[in-house]
Amino acid sequence: MCSFGGGPKAPPPPPPPDPRIEEEANMKRKRARELENLEASKLKQEQYEQRVNASYGRRGRRSLLSGNRGGSGFALDSKIMTKDTLGA
Repeated sequence: MCSFGGGPKAPPPPPPPDPRIEEEANMKRKRARELENLEASKLKQEQYEQRVNASYGRRGRRSLLSGNRGGSGFALDSKIMTKDTLGA
């Protein structure tokens, strides 16, 4: 009994992929990654704005005088500040 060549043969290797198909697949994956990154950055920005709004309680710009600190940090000259004008 001879066992030469009688066993199962390995299937031939698959043909190499078409370069155009590979390039299209790479471009699709790249676009998908860019969209995911864009969505993630938008989500991060929204979460940041929510955290800021939760800590400060307001949106947008506010006057320095109407804020919760009420204009602290302004050093007005005592000659300018009077009872009627308060330095304005």
